[in-house]
Amino acid sequence: MINPVAIVVTYNPDFSNLRCLVDSIYNQVEKIYIVDNCSLKSLNLFNDRKTYIINLPENKGIATAQNIGLNHAVEDGFKDFILFDQDSQPAENMVEKLIATRVSAQESGIKVAAVGPLHIDQDDLSECVFVDTSKGKVEKIVPSLLKQNGKKFIKCDFLIASGCLISKVSLEAIGFMEDELFIDCVDIEWGYRALSKGLHCIAAFDAKMYHKIGEEPIQLLGRNLTTHSPVRHYYFYRNFYDLLKRSYIPSCWKRYTFLKSTIQAVIFSLFLAPRFKQFKFIAKGIFHGAIGRKGKYE
Repeated sequence: MINPVAIVVTYNPDFSNLRCLVDSIYNQVEKIYIVDNCSLKSLNLFNDRKTYIINLPENKGIATAQNIGLNHAVEDGFKDFILFDQDSQPAENMVEKLIATRVSAQESGIKVAAVGPLHIDQDDLSECVFVDTSKGKVEKIVPSLLKQNGKKFIKCDFLIASGCLISKVSLEAIGFMEDELFIDCVDIEWGYRALSKGLHCIAAFDAKMYHKIGEEPIQLLGRNLTTHSPVRHYYFYRNFYDLLKRSYIPSCWKRYTFLKSTIQAVIFSLFLAPRFKQFKFIAKGIFHGAIGRKGKYE
């Protein structure tokens, strides 16, 4: 019997959105651990017989917060865990679908690292694609096309952490999240680390999660480009440049993401306000990634 618990990481959350998340997963999981990264307002009002609040003394980042929640759950005797961001809205049957997909994947002989849902952007209802580099090139997996062919799930390189079903067995084989990355690329690094150990991330097409991805997008040449704050761009570029130095990250993904992120850096610096601050934080992130600086931005 698979009875997962939820690990929810928060930082100054919108209380109404967080309440919606808690309500939507309350009857889908055995227990809810809310790990709060030192928000300005107390989250203790969410505390009840099934929801446990872990208040951190400072913002330790998403990786460390996830690890703290996971360790609490392991110490309490649980063996299956689902990670959540504070602004995620899972479908009412998402957990059930994740569990069923993991069973199916394992029965087909796949060593499963984690199973993740189909993420749907709350703003435009677009589906997030998945990445596969097994053929030596970056291939984008479009779920709707595969579903038309009867596919229920597929192996992919990594998953968005929110909504991921992870087992204790997987954590013992792969390890926990990398604390020093703090935020951004944490799930990418973990997925490729799993792949290097022979375990696979699984995208479950029937499990759905509505998710706010980034901040307000900018339109360029008729396409929406996801944006973030300057400090989030710092973390992405710093951590990406750190990942470039790692041998277990596929070279084709490095090349593809290097080109894509370089183009985006130019766009953000020219068109995304505050432009100079965007440029400054991106440049600093690239420099710190190149020299190996990690942890919280100071």
